[in-house]
Amino acid sequence: FVAAVGAMLGAGTAQATVVLSAGPSFPLATDLTARARWGGNNFEGQILSAGVAVPGTNLNPGGNPVWQLGQSYAFRLVWDWQTGGLSWGIDFNRNGSFGSGEIAAHLMPGRAGFSYQYINLSLTSASQGNGNHGNAIDIGDLSINGTAFGRYSASNGSTASQWFEPAGSSFRDIEVLGTITFRNIAGNGAFAQERPNLNIAFVGPEPVPEPASWALLITGVGLTGAALRRRRDQAANAAAQL
Repeated sequence: FVAAVGAMLGAGTAQATVVLSAGPSFPLATDLTARARWGGNNFEGQILSAGVAVPGTNLNPGGNPVWQLGQSYAFRLVWDWQTGGLSWGIDFNRNGSFGSGEIAAHLMPGRAGFSYQYINLSLTSASQGNGNHGNAIDIGDLSINGTAFGRYSASNGSTASQWFEPAGSSFRDIEVLGTITFRNIAGNGAFAQERPNLNIAFVGPEPVPEPASWALLITGVGLTGAALRRRRDQAANAAAQL
C-alpha cells in the first residue's frame, strides 16, 4: 500500500486540456472529495467518499502544527485511475514538501479504471450572525493537470464554486495543485456553524470499458450500420419496382 501511494504521487498527469465549465445539466453523483477546513487554531484535512469521511484519512486532527492565519499552505490532490488510488496532501509545515503526517491516501481497487466527468471546487467562509466576526478563504495558483486557473476566494459568510471539465473526454489521471490561505477579516474569526472550508470533488464517476467491451460495442455499431444499409437498399429496390 505504501508503495502504491508513492507511485501515485510520482505518477504523471493526463495531457488533456482542462476548461472552465457550467457543470452538469442534471445532478450527478459526487464520488470522492478532498476537504480542508479551519476551526480556530485547529486545521485539518480529510478524504470523503460519497460525502462520508473515510476513516484513517484525517490530516492534522490535533491541530499540531497550529494553523497560521494569513499564511499560504500548498496542497496536492492526485487520482490514479489505473489503481483506484486517491492521495490528498497539505504542506502544514510550509517546507515545500509533503512529509510524514501531511498525506492521506485512500486506495479503492473497485474504482480502478474509473474516470470522472467533472471536478468541482467549492469554498465556504463563515461569519457570526451579528457580523462582529468573519473570515475569508483564498485559493491561489490553482492548476488542474497542468492548466492554470489562478485564484478563487470567499469571505464573510459567502460561498464560491467553480466547475471544471476536460476539453476532450472524461478525466482519467488527475493532479490538482494550489495553495490555501485562511484570513481573519473581522473580530477574532469566530463562526456560528460549519468551519470555513475547501472541498475539491470528483463528480460523475464512469467505469472505462474493458477491451472486450469495446470490441463488443464496435461490433454492435457495425451490425447496426449494416442493418440500416440493408433496409435502405431494400426500400430503394422496392421503390424501383413500382
